[in-house]
Amino acid sequence: MKLRLLLAVIAPVFLTEVVAQEVPSTINDSLDYYISTQKVVTGISKEGVVEYAPSISADGKTMIFEANEGASYKLYESRLENGQWGSPTPLTNINSFGDSTDLIAGPSISFDGNTLYFSGSIGMGNLSDIYVSNKTEEGWSVPKNIGAPINTSDYEGFPSISADGSTLYFVANNQAGPQDKELSKLNQICYSIFRSVKNKEGKWGIPEKLPAPINQDCEKAPKIMADGKTLIFSSNRPGGSGSYDMYQSKINVLGEWSNPQPLNYVNTDKSDQLPCISAQGDLMYYVFNNQDIYSVEIPPNLRQFMNNIVQGKITDQDTKQGIAATLIVTDALTSKTVMTLQNNASTGDYSIVLPVGRNFNIEVEKEGYSSFTMSYDLRKVNKYQEISKNIELFKSINLNVNINDIELFEPISADVKVKVQGHSEYFSELVNNPITGEAIIVLPIGQKYEVSIDTENFKGQFFSFDLSGLVMYREFEKEVELIPEKENVMINVSDLMNNSKVRSKIILRNKNRDEYIEITGNEMVALRKGDRYEIEATSDHGYAFNSTTLEVGKGNNEVAMKLLKLEKDARLALKDITFESNSATLSDISFTELARVIQLMKENPTLRVEIDAHTDDVGSDRYNLVLSDKRAESVMNYLVSNDIDDDRFLAKGFGEKQPKVANDSEENRAANRRVELKVLGI
Repeated sequence: MKLRLLLAVIAPVFLTEVVAQEVPSTINDSLDYYISTQKVVTGISKEGVVEYAPSISADGKTMIFEANEGASYKLYESRLENGQWGSPTPLTNINSFGDSTDLIAGPSISFDGNTLYFSGSIGMGNLSDIYVSNKTEEGWSVPKNIGAPINTSDYEGFPSISADGSTLYFVANNQAGPQDKELSKLNQICYSIFRSVKNKEGKWGIPEKLPAPINQDCEKAPKIMADGKTLIFSSNRPGGSGSYDMYQSKINVLGEWSNPQPLNYVNTDKSDQLPCISAQGDLMYYVFNNQDIYSVEIPPNLRQFMNNIVQGKITDQDTKQGIAATLIVTDALTSKTVMTLQNNASTGDYSIVLPVGRNFNIEVEKEGYSSFTMSYDLRKVNKYQEISKNIELFKSINLNVNINDIELFEPISADVKVKVQGHSEYFSELVNNPITGEAIIVLPIGQKYEVSIDTENFKGQFFSFDLSGLVMYREFEKEVELIPEKENVMINVSDLMNNSKVRSKIILRNKNRDEYIEITGNEMVALRKGDRYEIEATSDHGYAFNSTTLEVGKGNNEVAMKLLKLEKDARLALKDITFESNSATLSDISFTELARVIQLMKENPTLRVEIDAHTDDVGSDRYNLVLSDKRAESVMNYLVSNDIDDDRFLAKGFGEKQPKVANDSEENRAANRRVELKVLGI
């Protein structure tokens, strides 16, 4: 036969029939409180069944209790919906942990509703141990024995966990027995209230027996309130109303417990015990006469410190699944840690009970994830509140790197490489968007990174990015401005005939990007390596223009430009004046050089020129002569259309009669297809 304690130790004994009427209260005129109406909790109590040892979550919406519907006491759960407690459901994984005759009793649900402590007489010869179960998406997990140093070979039962999860109150054998002589005569087994506190490593410390005036004779069922300072327990000490009565005591900053005050607004000559109160603190549930669970409104002057609840889910922002995290609550004024909590690892649910009158900071931490902080100033709050706050954490951030030219402020295509600081190999290599200059780098949280930016003909850049500490935001931007590599180029401008220096203006247009440079001739200029420039030289001292192109970095760090003196019969060969095949229609490439001619004509209003057009030797002489005439006229018409008088031009075609070089190759034929200006007068 299994060794059992008297059922009265763990569960009530039927002494009378189930009572459903209101319970009379005694009045203690010396205390300023009033008589509240006490009622049996409907929806939970069943006729012929004892409901015992209620425990309630901080939000007051979940109650877990024991009942003897079967061969032994097991645990049941009920939810409060629309002000009504729902039909209780058995906690299957817990109740089936032992066999049908094992006692499962004294539940204590954590204030966040994620952890359940209870006592059980499970297995042969087991007096009673304390067990723990965690809430999962499938329900309560298979319980585990909380182990030493709390559990021993003796009796431990009726646990109560503090709101911050750091302190566990419970009862164990009172080896000295009751001081009351009447109790001693009855050989009644007595219990004392003990407390165990978790250390920094999260291990339970050696239990300590609470001093007098808490432990006096036979104590039972301690319940620590949400404020962590108020303890309500049952005792049959002398001076009570009869049998077990309920008492309240508070601990001060020195760790001293106040003299327990009897809860005379609810104590009767029957057994009144096993109280529990939600964080709101206005309603108490308890067991009357060892049979049913009752509720009673607590007089305002006896209510615990007022609390607010912050609750919600902590989830992965990408998967939307619940994740386990640590919540650190600190005093905003002193920065001292008030409590450290763990949320539900399976569902992500969390609940924090905060006493009003203080200012709090809350930090949410999870290794490999972002951090989250929130603040609640409750110094002027004078009412109970339930604050909903869902929190999403993320494993990686997006670093948006914008790569631009430091001088021109335009995007640059570049290679982006990323490695963990201290590592030799790059784990990410990409090319940014050449149009926007943007590169998005995904970086896992928890490391320090080194990012290098390189592109041809620009000085590379390197920067560090630290994600090893507090990370609050997911999107980051980094502006990277690259400095172009340059070479000094000397631009010499001289007279075509006598090679003397000419005072001139030089305009350089970068063909690779939007860059425009203006200098005077015979000067050194720093040009971008690898870029191709169009160089134009003009002079207001009676010279024609000249143009050329330069690709910087090819070893040609000096440009010599010859200018033609504008005098009668001088000839200026125009560059890049081309036509459609066998046509007099100007091609688009011609308009750049023609714009220079227009400028020349406007800057020299007395200048008159002959426009001479030439062809190669392909085709008949007659055909080439007519074609060249039409091409010369086409150039003249374009110049006239740009507000230059037509009497300043003479158009003339020469066909193939005046080749510049022999028509013996395609390259030479292209050179012979040309347009020249001959100065008629100035």
